Amino acid sequence: MNRLVETIPPSAIRAINDRKRADAIDLGLGQPLLGPAMEPLRSALSWVARHGCPYSPNAGFPELREAIAQHFGYPGLDSADSVCVTVGSQQALYLPIKSLIDPTQHEALVITPTFPAYQKLCHLEGVPVREVALDPKTGFAPDAQAVLRAVTERTRLVALASPCNPTGRVWPESELRALCRGLLALPNPPYLLSDEVYAELYFGAERPASPAHFYPHTLVASSLSKSCALTGLRLGWILGPQAAMKVMWKAHQFVVSCVDTIAQRAALEIFANPAILGQHRPHYVAQREVLLSALRQQGLSAVEPEGSFYCLIRLPEPWTQRSMDAALHIMETENVVTIPSSVFGVEGFLRVTFVAEPSRIEEGVRRIRRALLREAASTIGVAGLC
Repeated sequence: MNRLVETIPPSAIRAINDRKRADAIDLGLGQPLLGPAMEPLRSALSWVARHGCPYSPNAGFPELREAIAQHFGYPGLDSADSVCVTVGSQQALYLPIKSLIDPTQHEALVITPTFPAYQKLCHLEGVPVREVALDPKTGFAPDAQAVLRAVTERTRLVALASPCNPTGRVWPESELRALCRGLLALPNPPYLLSDEVYAELYFGAERPASPAHFYPHTLVASSLSKSCALTGLRLGWILGPQAAMKVMWKAHQFVVSCVDTIAQRAALEIFANPAILGQHRPHYVAQREVLLSALRQQGLSAVEPEGSFYCLIRLPEPWTQRSMDAALHIMETENVVTIPSSVFGVEGFLRVTFVAEPSRIEEGVRRIRRALLREAASTIGVAGLC
Protein backbone atom coordinates (compact mmCIF):
# COMPACT_ATOMS: atom_id res chain seq x y z
CA MET A 1 0.00 0.00 0.00
CA ASN A 2 1.07 3.57 -0.67
CA ARG A 3 1.26 5.06 2.82
CA LEU A 4 0.40 8.54 1.55
CA VAL A 5 -2.83 7.31 -0.03
CA GLU A 6 -3.72 4.84 2.69
CA THR A 7 -3.64 7.46 5.45
CA ILE A 8 -5.86 10.04 3.67
CA PRO A 9 -9.46 9.85 4.91
CA PRO A 10 -12.03 9.38 2.13
CA SER A 11 -14.45 12.17 1.27
CA ALA A 12 -16.83 12.74 4.18
CA ILE A 13 -19.18 14.61 1.84
CA ARG A 14 -19.51 11.55 -0.38
CA ALA A 15 -19.82 9.26 2.64
CA ILE A 16 -22.74 11.29 3.99
CA ASN A 17 -24.32 11.39 0.54
CA ASP A 18 -24.04 7.61 0.26
CA ARG A 19 -26.05 7.22 3.48
CA LYS A 20 -29.03 9.29 2.35
CA ARG A 21 -32.39 7.67 1.76
CA ALA A 22 -33.97 7.74 -1.66
CA ASP A 23 -36.72 10.16 -0.56
CA ALA A 24 -34.41 12.52 1.35
CA ILE A 25 -34.45 16.28 0.97
CA ASP A 26 -30.91 16.68 -0.31
CA LEU A 27 -29.33 19.98 0.69
CA GLY A 28 -25.91 18.40 0.83
CA LEU A 29 -23.99 17.50 -2.33
CA GLY A 30 -24.46 20.60 -4.46
CA GLN A 31 -25.48 18.95 -7.70
CA PRO A 32 -27.12 21.52 -10.03
CA LEU A 33 -30.66 20.51 -10.96
CA LEU A 34 -30.95 22.86 -13.91
CA GLY A 35 -30.52 21.32 -17.33
CA PRO A 36 -27.50 22.38 -19.38
CA ALA A 37 -27.70 24.27 -22.64
CA MET A 38 -28.03 21.50 -25.21
CA GLU A 39 -26.81 23.23 -28.38
CA PRO A 40 -23.10 23.01 -27.43
CA LEU A 41 -23.50 19.29 -26.82
CA ARG A 42 -25.31 18.78 -30.13
CA SER A 43 -22.64 20.79 -31.93
CA ALA A 44 -19.93 18.68 -30.32
CA LEU A 45 -21.57 15.48 -31.52
CA SER A 46 -22.00 16.97 -34.97
CA TRP A 47 -18.28 17.78 -35.06
CA VAL A 48 -17.46 14.18 -34.11
CA ALA A 49 -19.77 12.90 -36.85
CA ARG A 50 -17.70 14.86 -39.35
CA HIS A 51 -14.21 14.42 -37.89
CA GLY A 52 -14.34 11.31 -35.73
CA CYS A 53 -13.29 11.32 -32.08
CA PRO A 54 -9.50 11.68 -32.08
CA TYR A 55 -7.08 12.51 -29.32
CA SER A 56 -6.55 16.20 -28.82
CA PRO A 57 -3.09 17.62 -28.15
CA ASN A 58 -2.08 16.87 -24.58
CA ALA A 59 -2.84 20.36 -23.27
CA GLY A 60 -6.14 20.55 -25.16
CA PHE A 61 -7.27 21.74 -28.58
CA PRO A 62 -5.35 24.95 -29.35
CA GLU A 63 -8.51 26.78 -30.41
CA LEU A 64 -10.18 25.97 -27.06
CA ARG A 65 -7.14 27.06 -25.07
CA GLU A 66 -7.02 30.29 -27.06
CA ALA A 67 -10.75 30.87 -26.52
CA ILE A 68 -10.40 30.40 -22.75
CA ALA A 69 -7.39 32.73 -22.55
CA GLN A 70 -9.06 35.42 -24.64
CA HIS A 71 -12.36 35.20 -22.76
CA PHE A 72 -10.76 35.99 -19.40
CA GLY A 73 -8.04 38.26 -20.73
CA TYR A 74 -5.84 38.13 -17.65
CA PRO A 75 -2.59 40.08 -18.18
CA GLY A 76 0.17 37.71 -19.26
CA LEU A 77 -2.27 34.78 -19.38
CA ASP A 78 -4.05 35.74 -22.59
CA SER A 79 -2.69 33.16 -25.03
CA ALA A 80 -3.15 29.44 -25.58
CA ASP A 81 0.30 28.83 -24.11
CA SER A 82 -1.05 29.92 -20.71
CA VAL A 83 -3.83 27.30 -20.58
CA CYS A 84 -4.12 23.58 -19.89
CA VAL A 85 -7.51 21.93 -20.36
CA THR A 86 -8.14 19.55 -17.46
CA VAL A 87 -10.51 16.85 -16.25
CA GLY A 88 -12.68 19.20 -14.22
CA SER A 89 -11.37 21.74 -11.73
CA GLN A 90 -10.13 19.05 -9.37
CA GLN A 91 -7.33 18.10 -11.75
CA ALA A 92 -6.69 21.80 -12.27
CA LEU A 93 -6.06 22.08 -8.52
CA TYR A 94 -3.86 19.00 -8.56
CA LEU A 95 -1.46 20.05 -11.30
CA PRO A 96 0.21 22.95 -9.43
CA ILE A 97 0.61 20.83 -6.30
CA LYS A 98 2.16 18.02 -8.31
CA SER A 99 4.27 20.19 -10.56
CA LEU A 100 5.40 23.34 -8.76
CA ILE A 101 6.10 22.27 -5.16
CA ASP A 102 9.20 20.40 -4.01
CA PRO A 103 8.07 18.53 -0.85
CA THR A 104 11.61 18.64 0.56
CA GLN A 105 11.82 22.43 0.37
CA HIS A 106 8.35 23.93 0.13
CA GLU A 107 4.92 23.99 1.71
CA ALA A 108 1.42 25.00 0.70
CA LEU A 109 -0.81 27.38 2.64
CA VAL A 110 -4.58 26.89 2.43
CA ILE A 111 -7.11 29.53 3.49
CA THR A 112 -9.93 27.88 5.44
CA PRO A 113 -12.72 27.02 5.77
CA THR A 114 -12.69 25.64 2.28
CA PHE A 115 -13.28 22.59 0.15
CA PRO A 116 -10.89 19.98 1.58
CA ALA A 117 -9.43 18.84 -1.74
CA TYR A 118 -6.44 21.20 -1.49
CA GLN A 119 -5.11 19.63 1.71
CA LYS A 120 -5.80 16.07 0.57
CA LEU A 121 -4.07 16.62 -2.75
CA CYS A 122 -1.06 17.95 -0.83
CA HIS A 123 -1.08 14.88 1.43
CA LEU A 124 -1.31 12.67 -1.66
CA GLU A 125 1.95 14.16 -2.93
CA GLY A 126 3.69 14.34 0.46
CA VAL A 127 3.61 18.15 0.35
CA PRO A 128 3.62 19.85 3.77
CA VAL A 129 0.47 21.94 4.12
CA ARG A 130 -0.64 24.47 6.69
CA GLU A 131 -3.95 26.26 7.14
CA VAL A 132 -4.80 29.85 7.96
CA ALA A 133 -8.33 30.11 9.32
CA LEU A 134 -10.61 33.06 8.69
CA ASP A 135 -12.59 34.21 11.72
CA PRO A 136 -16.11 32.79 12.16
CA LYS A 137 -16.97 35.81 14.34
CA THR A 138 -16.70 38.00 11.24
CA GLY A 139 -18.61 35.55 9.07
CA PHE A 140 -15.27 34.39 7.60
CA ALA A 141 -14.58 37.80 6.08
CA PRO A 142 -11.51 37.72 3.81
CA ASP A 143 -8.46 38.99 5.68
CA ALA A 144 -5.29 39.68 3.71
CA GLN A 145 -3.19 40.46 6.77
CA ALA A 146 -4.08 37.18 8.47
CA VAL A 147 -2.90 35.30 5.38
CA LEU A 148 0.30 37.32 5.06
CA ARG A 149 1.17 36.67 8.71
CA ALA A 150 0.94 32.95 8.01
CA VAL A 151 3.28 32.96 4.99
CA THR A 152 6.82 31.69 5.63
CA GLU A 153 9.94 31.45 3.51
CA ARG A 154 8.93 27.87 2.67
CA THR A 155 5.51 28.86 1.33
CA ARG A 156 5.49 28.03 -2.37
CA LEU A 157 1.74 28.18 -3.00
CA VAL A 158 -1.23 29.91 -1.36
CA ALA A 159 -4.67 28.44 -2.17
CA LEU A 160 -7.67 30.78 -2.19
CA ALA A 161 -11.26 30.26 -3.35
CA SER A 162 -13.55 33.14 -4.31
CA PRO A 163 -16.50 32.65 -4.18
CA CYS A 164 -15.74 30.12 -1.50
CA ASN A 165 -17.21 26.71 -0.85
CA PRO A 166 -18.57 26.42 1.88
CA THR A 167 -18.83 30.03 3.11
CA GLY A 168 -20.11 31.71 -0.03
CA ARG A 169 -17.81 34.65 0.73
CA VAL A 170 -16.18 36.64 -2.06
CA TRP A 171 -12.79 38.29 -1.69
CA PRO A 172 -13.29 42.00 -2.39
CA GLU A 173 -10.81 43.59 -4.73
CA SER A 174 -9.35 45.75 -1.95
CA GLU A 175 -8.43 42.70 0.14
CA LEU A 176 -7.09 40.84 -2.88
CA ARG A 177 -4.90 43.79 -3.79
CA ALA A 178 -3.61 44.03 -0.22
CA LEU A 179 -2.79 40.32 -0.24
CA CYS A 180 -1.01 40.55 -3.58
CA ARG A 181 0.99 43.62 -2.56
CA GLY A 182 2.17 41.76 0.52
CA LEU A 183 3.10 38.67 -1.46
CA LEU A 184 4.95 40.68 -4.10
CA ALA A 185 7.02 42.32 -1.37
CA LEU A 186 8.45 38.95 -0.31
CA PRO A 187 11.93 37.88 -1.50
CA ASN A 188 10.40 34.84 -3.23
CA PRO A 189 6.73 35.54 -3.97
CA PRO A 190 4.69 32.31 -3.92
CA TYR A 191 2.19 31.21 -6.49
CA LEU A 192 -1.39 32.20 -5.68
CA LEU A 193 -3.80 29.44 -6.70
CA SER A 194 -7.16 31.13 -7.29
CA ASP A 195 -10.06 28.67 -7.40
CA GLU A 196 -12.72 30.46 -9.47
CA VAL A 197 -15.08 27.57 -10.18
CA TYR A 198 -18.04 29.57 -8.77
CA ALA A 199 -17.02 32.93 -10.21
CA GLU A 200 -20.00 33.06 -12.60
CA LEU A 201 -22.43 32.53 -9.69
CA TYR A 202 -22.23 35.80 -7.80
CA PHE A 203 -24.85 37.98 -6.11
CA GLY A 204 -23.25 41.42 -6.16
CA ALA A 205 -23.28 43.92 -9.00
CA GLU A 206 -20.03 42.73 -10.55
CA ARG A 207 -18.22 39.48 -11.20
CA PRO A 208 -15.76 38.71 -8.38
CA ALA A 209 -12.30 40.17 -8.88
CA SER A 210 -9.50 37.81 -9.81
CA PRO A 211 -5.97 38.25 -8.46
CA ALA A 212 -4.79 37.35 -11.96
CA HIS A 213 -5.50 40.97 -12.95
CA PHE A 214 -2.78 42.31 -10.65
CA TYR A 215 -0.55 39.47 -9.40
CA PRO A 216 1.79 37.94 -12.00
CA HIS A 217 2.25 34.65 -10.12
CA THR A 218 -1.46 33.74 -10.16
CA LEU A 219 -2.75 30.34 -11.23
CA VAL A 220 -6.48 30.26 -12.03
CA ALA A 221 -8.44 27.00 -11.78
CA SER A 222 -12.02 26.71 -12.99
CA SER A 223 -14.49 24.57 -14.94
CA LEU A 224 -17.89 24.42 -16.62
CA SER A 225 -19.29 22.14 -13.93
CA LYS A 226 -21.18 24.55 -11.67
CA SER A 227 -21.97 27.56 -13.84
CA CYS A 228 -23.28 25.50 -16.75
CA ALA A 229 -24.75 22.49 -14.85
CA LEU A 230 -22.20 20.23 -16.55
CA THR A 231 -20.68 18.46 -13.55
CA GLY A 232 -20.49 15.18 -15.42
CA LEU A 233 -18.78 16.63 -18.48
CA ARG A 234 -15.55 16.97 -16.42
CA LEU A 235 -14.20 19.91 -18.38
CA GLY A 236 -11.94 22.32 -16.53
CA TRP A 237 -8.83 24.40 -17.07
CA ILE A 238 -5.91 26.05 -15.38
CA LEU A 239 -4.29 29.28 -16.49
CA GLY A 240 -0.80 30.27 -15.40
CA PRO A 241 2.50 31.86 -16.40
CA GLN A 242 4.05 30.00 -19.32
CA ALA A 243 7.09 28.80 -17.37
CA ALA A 244 4.79 27.13 -14.85
CA MET A 245 2.49 25.81 -17.56
CA LYS A 246 5.31 23.91 -19.27
CA VAL A 247 5.85 21.85 -16.14
CA MET A 248 2.13 21.35 -15.54
CA TRP A 249 1.60 20.25 -19.15
CA LYS A 250 4.17 17.52 -18.60
CA ALA A 251 2.44 16.22 -15.46
CA HIS A 252 -0.93 16.44 -17.20
CA GLN A 253 0.44 14.48 -20.17
CA PHE A 254 1.44 11.54 -18.00
CA VAL A 255 -1.59 11.59 -15.70
CA VAL A 256 -4.47 11.78 -18.20
CA SER A 257 -2.87 12.22 -21.66
CA CYS A 258 -5.66 14.60 -22.75
CA VAL A 259 -9.25 15.53 -21.97
CA ASP A 260 -12.29 13.98 -23.65
CA THR A 261 -12.70 15.30 -27.21
CA ILE A 262 -16.49 15.67 -27.08
CA ALA A 263 -16.24 17.67 -23.84
CA GLN A 264 -13.65 19.98 -25.41
CA ARG A 265 -15.74 20.58 -28.53
CA ALA A 266 -18.76 21.40 -26.36
CA ALA A 267 -16.64 23.80 -24.32
CA LEU A 268 -15.45 25.51 -27.49
CA GLU A 269 -19.09 26.15 -28.45
CA ILE A 270 -19.78 27.60 -25.00
CA PHE A 271 -16.86 30.01 -25.22
CA ALA A 272 -18.06 31.01 -28.69
CA ASN A 273 -21.36 31.95 -26.99
CA PRO A 274 -20.13 33.17 -23.58
CA ALA A 275 -23.57 34.31 -22.42
CA ILE A 276 -24.13 30.62 -21.63
CA LEU A 277 -21.57 30.90 -18.80
CA GLY A 278 -23.80 33.31 -16.89
CA GLN A 279 -27.26 32.21 -17.91
CA HIS A 280 -27.96 30.32 -14.65
CA ARG A 281 -27.00 33.17 -12.35
CA PRO A 282 -30.50 34.77 -12.13
CA HIS A 283 -31.87 31.39 -11.08
CA TYR A 284 -29.45 31.14 -8.18
CA VAL A 285 -30.11 34.74 -7.16
CA ALA A 286 -33.76 33.76 -6.69
CA GLN A 287 -32.85 30.46 -5.01
CA ARG A 288 -30.62 32.29 -2.53
CA GLU A 289 -33.51 34.51 -1.50
CA VAL A 290 -35.76 31.47 -1.01
CA LEU A 291 -33.22 29.97 1.38
CA LEU A 292 -32.50 33.16 3.31
CA SER A 293 -36.21 33.91 3.67
CA ALA A 294 -36.86 30.38 4.96
CA LEU A 295 -34.02 30.71 7.47
CA ARG A 296 -35.37 34.04 8.73
CA GLN A 297 -38.84 32.58 9.13
CA GLN A 298 -37.46 29.70 11.19
CA GLY A 299 -35.26 31.93 13.35
CA LEU A 300 -32.02 30.41 12.07
CA SER A 301 -28.89 32.48 11.52
CA ALA A 302 -26.51 32.09 8.59
CA VAL A 303 -23.50 33.55 6.83
CA GLU A 304 -25.21 35.18 3.86
CA PRO A 305 -23.53 33.95 0.68
CA GLU A 306 -22.08 36.44 -1.79
CA GLY A 307 -21.48 33.77 -4.42
CA SER A 308 -21.67 30.01 -5.15
CA PHE A 309 -24.80 28.05 -4.20
CA TYR A 310 -23.84 27.21 -0.63
CA CYS A 311 -24.72 28.72 2.72
CA LEU A 312 -23.46 28.09 6.25
CA ILE A 313 -26.19 27.86 8.90
CA ARG A 314 -25.00 28.68 12.41
CA LEU A 315 -25.63 25.86 14.86
CA PRO A 316 -27.18 26.75 18.23
CA GLU A 317 -26.22 25.18 21.52
CA PRO A 318 -25.66 22.36 22.32
CA TRP A 319 -24.48 21.64 18.77
CA THR A 320 -21.82 24.30 18.29
CA GLN A 321 -18.92 21.85 18.64
CA ARG A 322 -20.79 18.86 17.21
CA SER A 323 -21.56 19.65 13.60
CA MET A 324 -21.13 16.04 12.46
CA ASP A 325 -23.51 14.85 15.17
CA ALA A 326 -25.98 17.53 14.13
CA ALA A 327 -25.84 16.57 10.45
CA LEU A 328 -26.32 12.87 11.18
CA HIS A 329 -29.12 13.60 13.66
CA ILE A 330 -30.97 15.72 11.08
CA MET A 331 -30.53 13.05 8.43
CA GLU A 332 -31.74 10.25 10.69
CA THR A 333 -34.69 12.05 12.31
CA GLU A 334 -35.87 14.41 9.56
CA ASN A 335 -34.49 12.84 6.36
CA VAL A 336 -32.63 16.00 5.33
CA VAL A 337 -29.04 15.86 4.06
CA THR A 338 -26.67 18.61 5.20
CA ILE A 339 -22.89 18.74 5.45
CA PRO A 340 -21.16 19.42 8.79
CA SER A 341 -18.74 22.33 8.81
CA SER A 342 -16.10 20.12 10.45
CA VAL A 343 -15.52 18.70 6.95
CA PHE A 344 -14.24 22.14 5.93
CA GLY A 345 -12.05 22.73 8.97
CA VAL A 346 -14.35 24.67 11.31
CA GLU A 347 -17.01 23.82 13.87
CA GLY A 348 -20.38 25.39 14.56
CA PHE A 349 -22.13 25.33 11.18
CA LEU A 350 -24.00 23.21 8.67
CA ARG A 351 -23.44 23.71 4.97
CA VAL A 352 -26.57 23.60 2.86
CA THR A 353 -27.02 24.09 -0.86
CA PHE A 354 -29.84 25.98 -2.49
CA VAL A 355 -30.00 24.05 -5.74
CA ALA A 356 -33.19 22.16 -4.83
CA GLU A 357 -36.74 23.19 -5.73
CA PRO A 358 -37.98 26.09 -3.56
CA SER A 359 -40.59 23.98 -1.78
CA ARG A 360 -37.93 21.41 -0.89
CA ILE A 361 -35.61 24.12 0.43
CA GLU A 362 -38.37 25.57 2.61
CA GLU A 363 -39.43 22.19 3.95
CA GLY A 364 -35.79 21.21 4.53
CA VAL A 365 -35.18 24.32 6.63
CA ARG A 366 -38.32 23.64 8.69
CA ARG A 367 -37.12 20.12 9.36
CA ILE A 368 -33.61 21.27 10.28
CA ARG A 369 -34.98 23.63 12.92
CA ARG A 370 -37.34 20.94 14.21
CA ALA A 371 -34.49 18.45 14.60
CA LEU A 372 -32.28 20.92 16.42
CA LEU A 373 -35.11 21.94 18.74
CA ARG A 374 -36.10 18.37 19.50
CA GLU A 375 -32.65 17.29 20.62
CA ALA A 376 -31.89 20.48 22.53
CA ALA A 377 -35.22 20.83 24.32
CA SER A 378 -34.36 18.30 27.00
CA THR A 379 -31.11 20.05 27.91
CA ILE A 380 -31.52 23.81 27.51
CA GLY A 381 -35.19 24.28 26.63
CA VAL A 382 -36.77 25.46 23.43
CA ALA A 383 -36.38 29.15 24.33
CA GLY A 384 -32.63 28.77 24.57
CA LEU A 385 -32.31 28.07 20.83
CA CYS A 386 -34.06 31.16 19.54
